[in-house]
Amino acid sequence: MSEVMESKYGRITDEAVAEVRRRLHKVYPIEEPFVRYVNSDSIRHAARAIGDINPLWINPEQGKASRYGRCVAPPALYYGVTWGSWDMRRGEGLPGVHGLHASDQWTYYRPLLDGDEVRATKEMTALDERTGSYAGRSMMQRREFKYYNQRDELVARCVMSAVRTERHAGKEIGKYMSIPKARYSDEEIRRIDTDVAAEEVRGNRPRYWEDVSVGDVVQPIVRGPLTVADMIAWMMGVGSPHIRSGQYWLAYRQQSPTIAVKDPETGIPQAVERVHWDPFMAAEIGMPAPYDYGSQRGAWATHLMTNWAGDDGWVAEVFAKYRNMNFIGDTVWIKGEVTEKWRGAASGIGYVACKFHGINQRGDDIMPGSAIVALPSRGTPLPNFPIDHEADGRA
Repeated sequence: MSEVMESKYGRITDEAVAEVRRRLHKVYPIEEPFVRYVNSDSIRHAARAIGDINPLWINPEQGKASRYGRCVAPPALYYGVTWGSWDMRRGEGLPGVHGLHASDQWTYYRPLLDGDEVRATKEMTALDERTGSYAGRSMMQRREFKYYNQRDELVARCVMSAVRTERHAGKEIGKYMSIPKARYSDEEIRRIDTDVAAEEVRGNRPRYWEDVSVGDVVQPIVRGPLTVADMIAWMMGVGSPHIRSGQYWLAYRQQSPTIAVKDPETGIPQAVERVHWDPFMAAEIGMPAPYDYGSQRGAWATHLMTNWAGDDGWVAEVFAKYRNMNFIGDTVWIKGEVTEKWRGAASGIGYVACKFHGINQRGDDIMPGSAIVALPSRGTPLPNFPIDHEADGRA
């Protein structure tokens, strides 16, 4: 390894790993969230970030007529509290070492409603060494986020995992470099558009637990072909951890010198998030093209399940795993089915378990996952919140 490469990107050293492990289980408040106030603006921006047209989020009349009495924030908004914050990565160590979002496990206890205020805490819970085919030696870093409303009630929890890899290693191994760029005929684009338009929002038509059977299909949602505009829409709705301007950008680079990557053509330091829209930076980590944000993909998974649950149901858990890459130009069909149903031992609530898969145009499953949904029964609506399916048990 040349001295140039040594200084260009961060390395995973035993000393750096030891320093990170000393920080495990320290709880930090998120002090610079992108979203703090839940209102018609922040709700609408989060919904637009993922193309979610659910009227429960954006139509005041439907919100008023629902059990909530006002509009509800889509689960995607939580990413604006933590992932899009400017201080989520504080204390994570391994400066200059690339991060690839690996999975999110969300548990939802209460809704966030128009007029609420939300805050969050972060705790790094694990740092495990692993060896992968993409970049050799790497670390799996896990963080737990807890989200509270203005009454200090726990509204949601997320266990977020990321793979930390040395940027040069992915380039040297070149696992993904042979994947061809996506190309479509006009007819293929028309078929994709038809599939996108076929999305079904259950809305104010209740889905009753008694009417659901194992094997039922969850109507797919389709996202793509992925464009840079999709990335811009995502950041407009939930923020960005690294995109900063003027004095903020200067102060960030002075505080964390390895956070920026110099453009070889212009010499200008730029944000590491360029991997999501810049072919040069993507190639620097061994990718044939820019690719999506893992969190963006996770928000699509929650979108699939809230579409299916309807206004009177409650998405209690979503576990999304990000496998392979979703490159610029790729299209993903996110499909699900019911795998199990039961009643809570303590509450009698009817729960349904689903599995889902995000299948791209090459047939790769880039997002396997699972979900648990609480549904009303005929004549028996869901009880007041919180809904905690883990504490509820099974009858």
